[in-house]
Amino acid sequence: MILVTCSGTIAKIAFVPKHWNKWTMTRDIIRLRPKENIMGYLYIWLQSIYANRLIISKAYGSVVPFLKDRAIQDKINNLALEAGTLRYEAYNLEQTALHIIYKD
Repeated sequence: MILVTCSGTIAKIAFVPKHWNKWTMTRDIIRLRPKENIMGYLYIWLQSIYANRLIISKAYGSVVPFLKDRAIQDKINNLALEAGTLRYEAYNLEQTALHIIYKD
């Protein structure tokens, strides 16, 4: 899932990591669940200066443009999804390290 702030400071984007499962979000956040496997591409596009300006100028959102070159769009998508997985792995390693510090 991707979160987009829609009240207060709008257009802040977050990729929901696995360790956020069962957390509660405020009602001031738009939750996005794309039907296709384009989560990574959508996440990257929403973080771009283009999307940011569109969202801010039209506080009700914008249209996500799809690339004509599907291979490039898929590459962006896969890289973003891999980055999300690596962030989750880093979080788990950090938790293990903190556990070691607090255990001793």
